[in-house]
Amino acid sequence: MIKKFILKIILILILTACDYTPIYSAKDGQLNIEILSYEGDREINSKILSKFRIHKNTNSELIQIKFSSTYQKNDVSKNLAGKAEEYLLEATTNYTIITSNLEKNFIIKESFKMKNFEDDFEERNYEQRIKENIADVNYEKVILQIKKIK
Repeated sequence: MIKKFILKIILILILTACDYTPIYSAKDGQLNIEILSYEGDREINSKILSKFRIHKNTNSELIQIKFSSTYQKNDVSKNLAGKAEEYLLEATTNYTIITSNLEKNFIIKESFKMKNFEDDFEERNYEQRIKENIADVNYEKVILQIKKIK
């Protein structure tokens, strides 16, 4: 009984002293990001821009970003009447990250299969949610690339 109690106390002490910090913690320092130019799909670009607006720390090194996005919605399968039953949504974003001593280019490609909805309104809303998710994934991947550069 006493051994179990001592073991639990030791385990708690070890686990609380592990110094876990989240990847986006304030200790890491805030980023100073400036968007130089962007072009392409308006909806995806506006979502990405809104994500980057929070990174305005003048005490850190300036990171400049240029990006260009494309979005395509293609028919994958059709029924006998010729109506599309499934779509392939593809988004490609080209990024250029510019720091004081480095310029890095990379491409992020995302694709998603979507079934055709009977209601066009629901289909448009679902497609907009997919675009929001694509923008979120893009933002997270760019932040990780910036963290790798630093």
